[in-house]
Amino acid sequence: MDTNVEICQRALDAFNRGGMEDALQYIADEVEVYDPDLPPGSYRGHQAILRIMRELMSGFRDIQVLEFRTVPAGDRVVGLARTLRTGEKSDLQVEMSTAHTLTFRNGKIVYWRLYLDQQEALADAGLDTSLALAGSDPGS
Repeated sequence: MDTNVEICQRALDAFNRGGMEDALQYIADEVEVYDPDLPPGSYRGHQAILRIMRELMSGFRDIQVLEFRTVPAGDRVVGLARTLRTGEKSDLQVEMSTAHTLTFRNGKIVYWRLYLDQQEALADAGLDTSLALAGSDPGS
């Protein structure tokens, strides 16, 4: 049986190859997504994920994952990411550090929580906050 970290890595590889549509095979149909920056409401299912991804990519023509590290936390995996986003109408580039907490059940992602603060994600998962990627602290 594959570990949650292995499934997470395969989902990321699928995303990098063909976008979110390819990664959906690793995500449960009834997945729930939570991002505190989204308008209040319920975000469930594959269509909600596709809508959220369009929103996250809005204004950017390209998003490149520079670094992605996974940290196991029981039935969850914390993904620590550093991305480079290139503006849709200019060559303006924005580097961001984010985190994703993914909860698994029966080999599929059933809950996805997005964070702008990697240390917050690690703390919420009961992990050592020093595991955050360098430069991810918004106060630094």
